[in-house]
Amino acid sequence: MGDFNAAIVENLVYVFIFLGIVIGVMIGFIISLETRLSDMKKRYRKMLMSDEDDANAQQILLKHAEKINSAVETEEKLNTELTQMKDLLTHAISRVAVVRFNAFQGDTAELSYCIALLDAENSGVIISSLNGREFTRSYVKPIVKGESEKYKLTKEEEQALRDASTSK
Repeated sequence: MGDFNAAIVENLVYVFIFLGIVIGVMIGFIISLETRLSDMKKRYRKMLMSDEDDANAQQILLKHAEKINSAVETEEKLNTELTQMKDLLTHAISRVAVVRFNAFQGDTAELSYCIALLDAENSGVIISSLNGREFTRSYVKPIVKGESEKYKLTKEEEQALRDASTSK
């Protein structure tokens, strides 16, 4: 043990320099930790204590939880309404086409027409109007998924159905 003490005494300057370096590094760590802690405190105050200085963290978190629950309920209502609107739009008339033609020989100048009114599933009606000099006749034919199940379509009605089916 005597030799160890003698070695330390002989190299006392180096021991103090080494301990000084260790103390300097430790002080640097302490300053770094103090800076981080100060930044965290500032962020805590900014996030949780911005509006209510006297409120505690639990009350603030409860208020935030209420706001989140309210936002979730609002989102659920909006999703329900969106689904209802999509269903309505699926069955709303969104595809329209008109074909004019001359139904009779003569000078009626393409006064006859047919109109295809379809939804997103290509279902709806075709309205045809045949106009002559002394009379007008109108017809309505139901269309289900792009086809007329009960009535044969004229070439003009088929054209209107094709035009409406391809429109977006």
